[in-house]
Amino acid sequence: MTAQATSNSSRTPFGGYLIRAAGRAGRLVNQLETSVLHSPILAKVPLGYRRVGMQVVKLILLLAVASVAFFLAIGMVALWAFAALPIATYDDDEEPGVHQVSHPQHQHKYPELYDEHGSLR
Repeated sequence: MTAQATSNSSRTPFGGYLIRAAGRAGRLVNQLETSVLHSPILAKVPLGYRRVGMQVVKLILLLAVASVAFFLAIGMVALWAFAALPIATYDDDEEPGVHQVSHPQHQHKYPELYDEHGSLR
């Protein structure tokens, strides 16, 4: 059973690639399941065990893909949160703090920290 993808002009090329990759992966898993269930090498293993084994393999693959997608989603939310933070700017018109000796106005605000030659004491 296949589903037709509708043509959508707003779909990105990367999204189209992901859709094609998911379709190929699904077909690959179906081929793997068919080859395992009809394998002459595994003929001594009862069919029920082979089916359960394939279900376990598919569940592990699904959990692996879901965990990667989950961590990517967490990363995107973190990136969005960092982008939403305000950007701290340093304004030269601000009054300098005691420890901001590189500020151009520091010597004028704290003259007691400087000697008569303009060097820090």
